Amino acid sequence: MRRKKLLILSSYGGYGHIAAANTLTALLGDQYEIEVVYPIKDLRIMGIPSGESIYNFLLSNNLMRTNNFMVRYLAPPALRAREEKMARLIEKYIDEKKPDLLVSVVCYVNYPASEAAHRSGIPFLLVTVDYDMHNYMKSMDKMRCNDFKVTISGDLPSIRESLLQHRISEASIEPIGLPLRTGFLEAKNKDMLREKYEIPQGKRVVLVMFGGVGSKYTYRYAEAIAATSSNLHLVVCAGRNGKLAEKLQRIQPAAGNSIDIVPFTEKIDELFAVSDLLVTKPGPGTITEAMRCKLPILIDRMSTPLFWEEANIELVLSNKVGACIHTLDEIPELLNRYFYDEVTKRALAEAYQRVSENHFAEKIVPLIEDMVSDPIGGEVAMTSRSFSPNSL
Repeated sequence: MRRKKLLILSSYGGYGHIAAANTLTALLGDQYEIEVVYPIKDLRIMGIPSGESIYNFLLSNNLMRTNNFMVRYLAPPALRAREEKMARLIEKYIDEKKPDLLVSVVCYVNYPASEAAHRSGIPFLLVTVDYDMHNYMKSMDKMRCNDFKVTISGDLPSIRESLLQHRISEASIEPIGLPLRTGFLEAKNKDMLREKYEIPQGKRVVLVMFGGVGSKYTYRYAEAIAATSSNLHLVVCAGRNGKLAEKLQRIQPAAGNSIDIVPFTEKIDELFAVSDLLVTKPGPGTITEAMRCKLPILIDRMSTPLFWEEANIELVLSNKVGACIHTLDEIPELLNRYFYDEVTKRALAEAYQRVSENHFAEKIVPLIEDMVSDPIGGEVAMTSRSFSPNSL
């Protein structure tokens, strides 16, 4: 008897979509056959590949205003004009790969994906990886697919309202949390991990992380924190940015401080486990992981955030689990406050007691089981997967 198959739509833009697809594979790979495809990359606009590499270049060079302009004003009309072409592309994936469930972890393609699933007679699951629904809901008010579910970060009124405005039914909404990498579900021994990573005893550990593609702001923060006389050890993630890693290696920390430069790694859960505080951009995956580890979170506000990540900043501030950095001059006071001020430390612990737990790992499995369950009586419906879709 063949295993049922999941087809995941992902994206190379940033790293959050890839991480989400990897998480689904880790959680479900023993039970299902899983294949991941990249429709935005495969959709060629005017004969050239999509703008994911441009997006990543802008991210790594901290050109956020340009990225915001591109994502807000250029990408939507370009993709909207090609919705039918995208739907046919995804239908072609379905026809070739014969999945039992179509899953999307990516923005912009979800209405075409729903059309492809509807025409092919298979269910469609949208797994969101952001706290803002703006980019996921493009044209979704036109959706015809009835066998549809969407997972969201939590039962927040703003998120639910956004979905309802796009004619997503209450019954389709599953507030189970964002995908959380499986390493974060495992208990960690902090002392053993610090010994493994050769972190000096007795030092506070600051994790500096600005995404899988690396960011020029990583250097500015690492240099400023390394210069403070606070008996610190820095763990600085350079991502896939080799030039950034070389530049970081040249930082000379103040007396009493030390620094490790870490290239791209899938062992992010271990880096969080050895750390006492996180300095980061407001990426949803990183924020979710930091909250899982109950770390104080200091968010960069020197640079302009991506507009859909404003919700992540509000999440941290409203839950009182961190603060924003507006200038480098604020860093010494913020480190002192979160490391040594007993009132702040007690308030942080109390705040984390009020934060809702992430239930993605435990609830995604039965949700998918329900969506791919066989029809009552074992009847098999004839679907358009029996036929070839229209050519692209």
